Amino acid sequence: MESASAFIDEKIKELGDWRGKTLAKVREIVHEADPEIVEEWKWMGTPLWSHGSIVCTERRTRTSSR
Repeated sequence: MESASAFIDEKIKELGDWRGKTLAKVREIVHEADPEIVEEWKWMGTPLWSHGSIVCTERRTRTSSR
């Protein structure tokens, strides 16, 4: 089984456009804010970051990345 980090890496490459760049930037900011953050892969392909509880998730559409 691949790690959540590997799935997120793959998703960033797969998107390849502004959505991938945004996901990579959000990931960078989250890790800078909390170096002990845990990356998870949930809910049908949703990247999630936690530290004891959910800190944030990422959701993308064709026109936005939230």
